[in-house]
Amino acid sequence: MYSAFTKQIGTAKCDLGESFMWQRWQRASNHIQSLQTYQDMSPDLAIRHQVNQVLRNRRRLLSSDAWCKECHRITQAQLSTLLFIYRTLGTCSGLELGRVRPQDHLINDLKFPLICWFDWSLSFCDEVSHHFGVDISDTFDETEYNTIADLIYFLDNRLHHGE
Repeated sequence: MYSAFTKQIGTAKCDLGESFMWQRWQRASNHIQSLQTYQDMSPDLAIRHQVNQVLRNRRRLLSSDAWCKECHRITQAQLSTLLFIYRTLGTCSGLELGRVRPQDHLINDLKFPLICWFDWSLSFCDEVSHHFGVDISDTFDETEYNTIADLIYFLDNRLHHGE
């Protein structure tokens, strides 16, 4: 009986130890996976730097007013839309937006999916809702807009023309 009791205690200790070690392993594994996922979903800072460097080498920096005038000339968008895009895209992309032009392609030229957080479009929709009180999340699909001008047209139409 003593040996049976000792055997049960020994098994319990072993089970507790294995369970404890398994939990620690799972926790460590989850942390490693989280770090890998975080890295995959984070902006690529090297590419962001490269895009900014190309823009610096090729274009002069426009003030926000000059940028809005340039974009308005091409898109006829409202000033409130243009200022919002200037501020918001600059923040979410990390690009010097004063060097970005309406004809720049979001993917090919500016590498938006790589230089922004993976959920930049959700943040953009939230900012529109917060700033203008308009929910665009039901119609906003970032893959539909090839250029900055396309994005400006979309947002300006939703905000000021109800389309």
